Amino acid sequence: MPAGYGARSALDDAELQPLQDDAVWKDVRTSLKPKIWRIVRVTVFVVLALYAITICWPRKSKPVDEQVLEISPEFPTSEFPGMDFMPKNQEAEPRPVITRVSGGRFSDQLVDPVHLPTGAPSSEVVLPKPTGSVDLSKDDKQQFYTDTKHAIQTLFNSDRSSCDKCLEALRHGQRIARNAPEIVPDILIDLCKEYDYFPTTSTRNGCEGVLSAAQWGGPYTQMLSYLNVSQDSVPAQLICAKYIKGKACKKPARPTLSKAFLNDWFRGQPVAPAEVQTRSKKTGAKRDKPLRTLHVSDLHVDPRYLVGAEARCDNGQCCRVDSYNSTIWQPIASTATNRVPANISEPANYWGSYRCDPPWSLIAAGMQGISAAVQTDGPLDLGVFTGDFTTHDQQEHISRDLVMYAEQSMIDMLARHTGDASVVVALGNHDFAPSDFAAVPDLPDQSSDQLSWNYDHLASLIKSHGWGNDSVAQAIRTHYGGYSVSPRQGLRIISINSDFWYKANPMAYLKADQPDMGGVLRWLTDELQAAEQAHERAWIVAHVLSGWDGKNALEAPTNLFYHIVSRYSHTIAHIFYGHTHEDQFQLFYNSTDGDSLSVSRQTEDAVGVAFIGPSLTPLSGVQPSFRIYEVDPETYEVMDYLQYYLPLNDAQQITADNLQWKLLYRARNTYESMIQSSRTNTYRAQVPLEKASRWPASAPLNATFWAAVTDEMQARPSLLELHHVYQSRKSPQSWKCNTAECHKAKLCYMRSGSASLGRQCPKGYASVQS
Repeated sequence: MPAGYGARSALDDAELQPLQDDAVWKDVRTSLKPKIWRIVRVTVFVVLALYAITICWPRKSKPVDEQVLEISPEFPTSEFPGMDFMPKNQEAEPRPVITRVSGGRFSDQLVDPVHLPTGAPSSEVVLPKPTGSVDLSKDDKQQFYTDTKHAIQTLFNSDRSSCDKCLEALRHGQRIARNAPEIVPDILIDLCKEYDYFPTTSTRNGCEGVLSAAQWGGPYTQMLSYLNVSQDSVPAQLICAKYIKGKACKKPARPTLSKAFLNDWFRGQPVAPAEVQTRSKKTGAKRDKPLRTLHVSDLHVDPRYLVGAEARCDNGQCCRVDSYNSTIWQPIASTATNRVPANISEPANYWGSYRCDPPWSLIAAGMQGISAAVQTDGPLDLGVFTGDFTTHDQQEHISRDLVMYAEQSMIDMLARHTGDASVVVALGNHDFAPSDFAAVPDLPDQSSDQLSWNYDHLASLIKSHGWGNDSVAQAIRTHYGGYSVSPRQGLRIISINSDFWYKANPMAYLKADQPDMGGVLRWLTDELQAAEQAHERAWIVAHVLSGWDGKNALEAPTNLFYHIVSRYSHTIAHIFYGHTHEDQFQLFYNSTDGDSLSVSRQTEDAVGVAFIGPSLTPLSGVQPSFRIYEVDPETYEVMDYLQYYLPLNDAQQITADNLQWKLLYRARNTYESMIQSSRTNTYRAQVPLEKASRWPASAPLNATFWAAVTDEMQARPSLLELHHVYQSRKSPQSWKCNTAECHKAKLCYMRSGSASLGRQCPKGYASVQS
């Protein structure tokens, strides 16, 4: 026993056995004193050092990779009324029977992975009606065809500027579109072959596969017929800048809004009333636990996925019977299209591949992952789906029936796996036939109603699952797929069709000089005004994001949307997007002068945040993912969220063992530390931090929080690089963002809520996809 313990024991027993030699005891005490003080000093130093590290060092994320949701690899056949095909092992994809909300079932031939369609049915062709008073004979139409081709060929070979050539070609196109619309697609195809002018004709069937009447040829003919083709037409110049290779015309001047316009738009109240700005944000009922809200986006189910097909193709849709990699195999014109090429660089895996949309096996695994999260942490209260049920496909493979099949099957599965939660749905740009195509109102010949089949279908699905009543169904039909619901006291969720501001929608250019081409933003503003008057909080759900790098949206409508968000920032709790397949967010700052480009981008002026939800599809090079928010039940603000992902590279090795969805991160735990911006005096949020410079546990993850996160990222680039890793969900296909240029660009994207802002950012760093 150590001497110190012996002396302490003698002291304790002094009354029973008094020390006989006081001199000896004095010597013992003298010799122990320096040792004891050294021990005390070392102990105090260690304790203080550990305390300092705990308080001052940014808290690292918990080992979330250890938190898993295990699911069975067996396909859930019991969820369906039957199976058209069920493989014995994993040599092929299952094909479940999908019933229609209107009765009956979808044909298995629709999703046959071996015999692919060569075009949409002719009944789906929608062309403008001729405006001429005289019916043209077959010979007259042929002469029109010949004359127009010759005129355009002569024009293209002239020495006029590329913009003049393009605008004049549009005028030639309009003449024939208004007199003989049925021959326009053939002219577009011929000119495409001769001049290679169209920027997206890299499909296997080339110009025919994109520009035939049942694909984009029909909408482009409408666009030509209805377009203002005058020399100073902003829509015409934008079309020449967007749809012609080499950008034939320069982009017109950036649109802004006048003070008078904004005053009129907001009915004389361009700024929220003082009582609205100062009143409590608590509009919901009290509750002991947060609301659990699911965010799923970009499912893109591919029912024609073929196991063993080329997964690393360089032309068109991969993982299909006709997919090939041209570096090792070249198709022969006479070769049957229902045979997999002899040479495959990477065979399509049963569980999915990084360059492909998800097969049924991966979709089912995603839904079972959601159910596992429910079993682990409790039931869901709400859900948002931010668009794109339908696969990315070549236009000749897209049809109305395929879109309805995707909508029906995916909404049915979401309903089965979300329990009693009310799910709000937004249509994506791929949820149309042809893809990206949404008609604006006020077109001649009832052309504005040509997509009513889709809105009717969505309305029926929403109603059938109890996510909306008759009035909601009617709103979906009226507002082009958009609608508003109040699933809980004090909360209004507004879903809008963002295809009206999508750059790839040809019909959006007909009124591209107007900030509200479809009336969608007028309706949204009215809904927000009603929410403000009723003292409700609002969520906005859409597919195509309004900002980030500005690549996806038109400037005029997103500039107006930016001002709407600023005006109703005291009402809007959050905005939810999809589309990019990546984990991102974008900020909105106070804006009242008609130009979103003039905002400060300072944290103290942040008024809104949009969560851009990651996708379930792994295309192109990301990990499948879904998210669950923890929401304050009174303010409807996000307090935290859990980001789950499926490591596809691990899943591809699974045959019999359970699949594992992993918790990638918790938002608060990952981003709450503001230690470096506090140290460098660049923390600008008007929110006092807790000890160790952490965001208060009681404060929401609102616009101010995420703006402060960007300040912290600027001061601590390692946090920004972590966000970049999470953007792809740790995908092995992604690249590193470890340069000052990349850091600068990423911060700019995060602080850009409009297309105009995003386009001012450095190019080339927006996406992590391969």
